[in-house]
Amino acid sequence: MSSFVRQLFRAPLVTRCRLLSPMSTVSKAANAVASSFLVQKLEKKVKCGMLHVTWNNNSVNRYPFTYLRDNCQCSECFHESAFQRSFDTVGKLDPNVSPEDYNVISEGKEIVIAWPDGHVSVFDSDWLHSRRLNDAKDDPSSEMSSTLNREGVEFWNAETLQGNVPKLDFQELMEDDGALLDWIKNLHIVGIALVINTPLEVGQAEKLCDRVGYYKTTHYGHYFDVKTKYEANNLAYTSNFLPLHIDLPFYDYIPGVQMLHCIEQATGTGGANQFVDGFFVSQELQKKDRKKFDILTKARIQFVDIGKDMFGDFHYKFARHTIELDKNGQIVRFAYNNHVRDSVVLNSTPEETVQLYEAYLTLGKMLRDPANQMEHKMVPGDMITFNNSRVLHGRSAFTVKGGQSRHLHGVYLDWDIMYSRMRVLAKKLNVPLLY
Repeated sequence: MSSFVRQLFRAPLVTRCRLLSPMSTVSKAANAVASSFLVQKLEKKVKCGMLHVTWNNNSVNRYPFTYLRDNCQCSECFHESAFQRSFDTVGKLDPNVSPEDYNVISEGKEIVIAWPDGHVSVFDSDWLHSRRLNDAKDDPSSEMSSTLNREGVEFWNAETLQGNVPKLDFQELMEDDGALLDWIKNLHIVGIALVINTPLEVGQAEKLCDRVGYYKTTHYGHYFDVKTKYEANNLAYTSNFLPLHIDLPFYDYIPGVQMLHCIEQATGTGGANQFVDGFFVSQELQKKDRKKFDILTKARIQFVDIGKDMFGDFHYKFARHTIELDKNGQIVRFAYNNHVRDSVVLNSTPEETVQLYEAYLTLGKMLRDPANQMEHKMVPGDMITFNNSRVLHGRSAFTVKGGQSRHLHGVYLDWDIMYSRMRVLAKKLNVPLLY
């Protein structure tokens, strides 16, 4: 135990707080920003091992003593520059720990807890309130959701999005952090955004990726070019009709965001892209036929991709649910790609396989319903960006005249890096986020 901690332990509790405050990042932050939630009262419940915190709006939250000791924010327990826990939870946390003393200080902006080993923890009230634990009997959010929507996600169909796709200027995205944040938020909310006025050169999608972080390399390369190819190893590299699909469902971790930069477009007929919100169609299927919806949330369909490309021969396969729900019954991923769907049917009896086909065909016809499709034929300089785990894309067949071509340059991003950049930008620009 350090001499500083001994001094804290021997001193009265309020004196310990004054000694600790200069070291506490939490305390400094609390002094700099007015607290929204102030602590009115603390009650120690030894039998259940909880500290009951009453807030200035008279609501009460319960915090286990073990949780509070494990999450002490002092510089000894939490590394300030790394933003990581230094406290050795397994080696030092007593599951039966109970505070020796506790108090409300700084007019409710902080609480201080003294532990039996002499350690002292100070918690900022806003920090503590933001980490309140759910009481299942009181909190509706702990129950199964009545809708498929996650926080901040808006479903759409042709009526709501045709002609209303969010548009952002490429140069503004490259120079303005606010525009970049808007782009990422749009991809979270509606799952699609159109970047316009992009220079007609290969590499512009990568430049936008660099503004976020880094792109995702796949077996097709660090990037890919959608052109008609001889002996194509993917239907996208033909001029044929390309059915609605998401990319690479045979990956365990599907690329989160796809970016397609139009450098050259077929001037003849065809070549337009169709987009469908898989989340919206899932919701409609749930309303129309709950049994078929349930089948597609439980049956796993295997996807496969075999061939040869930039890194040599490949053979990918993965099985997943068509409609993937989280523990609250809200949709987090939609996986549909008929041309890479395997003939293998997993853990399904012949009768269940028939039911699966019925559900699959119903869903497929709903996806092709024009009322659910938004269509856009890109012009050179357009870059369409979309959530690859939600928004399906397809393409009408096209023809090109002599000397012309259709060229889309594409890259992928993962949602981890997208959400990371969104949070960093939101903090920098002081923009509140609910997700």
